Amino acid sequence: KPIATIVGCADSRTPPTILFNQGLGRLFIIRVAGNTVDRRGLASIVYAVKHLSCPLVVVLGHTGCGAVAAAEAVVDGRAELDPSLEEMIVPILPAVLSARHKGGADQARLAVEENARRVVARLLTADTALAEAVDKGTIRIIAAVKDMSTGKVDFLSEA
Repeated sequence: KPIATIVGCADSRTPPTILFNQGLGRLFIIRVAGNTVDRRGLASIVYAVKHLSCPLVVVLGHTGCGAVAAAEAVVDGRAELDPSLEEMIVPILPAVLSARHKGGADQARLAVEENARRVVARLLTADTALAEAVDKGTIRIIAAVKDMSTGKVDFLSEA
């Protein structure tokens, strides 16, 4: 039985098994660019929670994320939305806009953090099985960001 489900980015370069020093089978890993969750990803998470009794879901973003950078370029008017990447970029646009609205020195990192938090928020409302498990206290769903230069993982508050 896995101890955690990791929803990570496809270009994060370090496999979560190595990042968290876990043996094979200890993590249920879902990787997609921008660590966003579509219907298939959601079904995979629900499977891990309901059928594998996985008690923790971590949405793991990372600094230097290409998907977030592409969304930033669209928001900033530096690039057009590429139709072939639309399904990857569109879900990230609100996170970039929110980070811009909040302001701050490192907008790229803030957008990555906001994206991870928004995916967590979506998971909390996207499926009743997940919401019920969180309410019962049988699972936790949290956001985290890996710093690509140090390898350090920061677990984020809900704010």
